[in-house]
Order: sequence, then structure tokens, then C-alpha cells
Amino acid sequence: MVTEIAAATVADDAVVCDHYLRLWEGYGVPPDHILADARERILAFIAQGRAELELAAFVCRTGTAVVGSACCQVRRSPYPEVIAPEHRKVGYVWSLYVDPAHRRQGLARRMTDACLAHLRAIGCRTVLLHSSQAGLPLYRAMGFEPTSELRLTL
Repeated sequence: MVTEIAAATVADDAVVCDHYLRLWEGYGVPPDHILADARERILAFIAQGRAELELAAFVCRTGTAVVGSACCQVRRSPYPEVIAPEHRKVGYVWSLYVDPAHRRQGLARRMTDACLAHLRAIGCRTVLLHSSQAGLPLYRAMGFEPTSELRLTL
């Protein structure tokens, strides 16, 4: 069946939300670790991102079913930015999800390409993402490189 990657609309937000929650489930996060109001938080985050961070979401449709989604936006810096955005506007790709029955068909790459096109169009000069182990080969093949981010578990 033909698959189509399309810009998500507000009407698609519920499925994007579901996919984001499935990501955490796939990472092995126990259900009781997920906040009771997680859906409301995700939907509010998406709405705020559209309003403030040039967020775009994309869905992958096979027929009428949405089998994947991805989001991207301008990355909100965790520290004061002092460099003009035209020299340091950073994009961030998050919540890339493909239903297990539709994996290994190039859909994740196509949705990532859609995110990169959006971020490039809004002037981002760098794109960051955090990958699952399963996603690393794809992102490396697309040109993403490891960075110097460090993590300490307390």
C-alpha cells in the first residue's frame, strides 16, 4: 500500500500524542512512571511549540491509517543565547515513531527528511536529536554525528 508523508494538522495531534507515549513504552518505561495527565501535557506542549518554537509535526499515512509521526521545532536553549539566530538557530527532532508492523520500509528516513526540510526552511543551521539504539544506524547514515554531550546518572 502507498504511504504518504504529510504535514500534521491539529486534527492529528491525538495520534502524535499516542505515538510519543508509545515511544516511552518502547524504551521500557513502566506505565506507573508516566504522569496521569501526560496526554494533556503533550498536547499543550505541541500547541505551545507551534505558537512559540515553529514546531511542525509530520504523519505517515498508509491509506487512512496513521502509522508514524515525527515532530521538530526550534530548540529552546537551556542557557542564555547571546549569538544572533541567523548564526546559531538550532533545530530539534523529537518523537519519531513508526508502528512496528511498518518498520524497515524507509518511513523513519522519510519523516526525518520532512523534519530537516522544515528546519532548513525556517533558518536552522544545526539539528539535534536524541536517538534510541535502534535509530542510531539510520541517523548516522543521514549524516548525524555524535556530540560532546555528557550524562551523569545520580
